[in-house]
Amino acid sequence: MSFVPVSYMREFRQLGTLTAPLVVTQVSQMGMTVVDVVVTGRYGYVDQAGVGLATSLFWPIMLLLTGTLMAVTPTVAQLNGARRVAETGFVVRQALWLALFLAILIIIVLHNVEPLYRFIGVDEKAIPISVSYLRAVSFGIPALLGYFVLKNLCEGMGMTVPSMVILISALTIKIPLTYALVFGIGEFSGFGGVGCGVATACIMWFQLFCIVIAVSITRIRLSGVFTRFDSPRFSVIGKLTTLGFPIGLTIFVEVSFFSFAGLMIGKLGAQATASHQIAMSIGGLGFMIPLALGMASTIRVGTNVGAGRIHVVRRTVSVASVVGLGIALVVAVILLTLRHQIVSLYSEDSEVIALAAQLLLLCALFQVFDASQVVSVGALRGFKDTTVPMILATISYWALGMPVGYVLAFGFGNLNGIGAIGFWYGLVFGLFIAAILQFVRLRWVTKNAAKYAPPDTPSRIQKGTLEIVKSLS
Repeated sequence: MSFVPVSYMREFRQLGTLTAPLVVTQVSQMGMTVVDVVVTGRYGYVDQAGVGLATSLFWPIMLLLTGTLMAVTPTVAQLNGARRVAETGFVVRQALWLALFLAILIIIVLHNVEPLYRFIGVDEKAIPISVSYLRAVSFGIPALLGYFVLKNLCEGMGMTVPSMVILISALTIKIPLTYALVFGIGEFSGFGGVGCGVATACIMWFQLFCIVIAVSITRIRLSGVFTRFDSPRFSVIGKLTTLGFPIGLTIFVEVSFFSFAGLMIGKLGAQATASHQIAMSIGGLGFMIPLALGMASTIRVGTNVGAGRIHVVRRTVSVASVVGLGIALVVAVILLTLRHQIVSLYSEDSEVIALAAQLLLLCALFQVFDASQVVSVGALRGFKDTTVPMILATISYWALGMPVGYVLAFGFGNLNGIGAIGFWYGLVFGLFIAAILQFVRLRWVTKNAAKYAPPDTPSRIQKGTLEIVKSLS
């Protein structure tokens, strides 16, 4: 006889059904970075550090931009629900103009990052590799942003399979391509760590090509996105930006915390940077399941809040929180028991392996707090509660975690720094505070859930969507 109520088991199965494909997509995306870390680790820790510094700068910026482009999804969904699918093509064409403007801006930034590295004081040996990597990968940015616009079109129309299949295919191609461009093949001697940037740019164009095909041969073609050309309409582009920027900023606040830590650790030398990159890569893989669970929670909570099923919302929150914690504990045990074996897959340098294995001790604790906060934030997004969680994240990471990590890593006054591991204490502390604050916020919102779904009051995002839809009439 089961001690778990049938309703909770049903909720567990429904969350699992939503989470499984999201896990595959997220792991495939994370795998792109893991490939770079593993391959450059075999090539040399200096190249590994250079690529690590580059990705620490590149991905937070890209997540800010791709988050902004997520405005396409609710806009398309609104038009689709209103049976105005043919009008979605215009929205997407305007979003593609926005993507092009953003791509030009970020390309200019990435071609001028060397002064920033020197201002921060990262290891001199890693700077040339990092700068060259960013210049190489910048050629793929227009394709990547275009891919995200079309991906969001598909998801707004209720199709999530294309992006999953494309990412799996892209990862399959990226592995041999990266190895060949880093180490060389035949008479070609390879580019070293810079080869990762070249391979990544190629994969970005591959992803765009595939999503164009997917849009052209599925029911998404009813959007008519490729049937005509439209010049930029800045009123619509401005509304898309206003709607999407807060989403991107929320993601940026979270990710930039970890990336800035990587840049600061870059001041401690190439080996410390490589060790940090390995630990973050391993921790990131373990984080993919709770992240997907948080995304599934957004869907379940949002659906049931909209339907007024508050009792189901509370059940979803309870099940997601317990499952997320359970998954994190399993991952933590694996990291604690197999940390040396796992780290040895990423590098052959004995000092890098030793430090990375030490960092994984903290990474195990990291998993528990990170899983808790990401599930809480995911559920809160289902309530359309995004501003307060963003503020709480900013306080936890930047006002508390970052200063603690910096002082412990580099010292302050009479306190001597303890190196990279000190920054990891700061990361764990920031996540600990975030987990507590987000959970308290979730408890409060859940107790007051009814007021988050008044039938006659659209949410801020819905209002923004309706404004864009109205402008198309």
